[in-house]
Amino acid sequence: MDTIKQACRTCKKEFWVIKQEQEFLQKMSLPLPTSCPGCRQTRRLKERGERNLYRTTCSKCHKSIIVSYNPKIETRQILCKPCYLDWFEKNPVLLTQPL
Repeated sequence: MDTIKQACRTCKKEFWVIKQEQEFLQKMSLPLPTSCPGCRQTRRLKERGERNLYRTTCSKCHKSIIVSYNPKIETRQILCKPCYLDWFEKNPVLLTQPL
């Protein structure tokens, strides 16, 4: 099996499909890629959805933190890591006995 040179259908750049990749795709019954690795990665990131970061303060100690929750719409308290770990230690959420 020789290395295959292909043109990306998205950006038109040439890319290689090496022997090991061809063998893996064949083993998994998958077609050869039509997009270059960069365009495939971009597509996967777009499918994952956008993520935003927000500056806010910890509900308990008022330390400035950055979180992935929008503080304007989040109804639960937002804690910094030390305050969260302290809360988690005092409020176990996992079952201690099997059902």
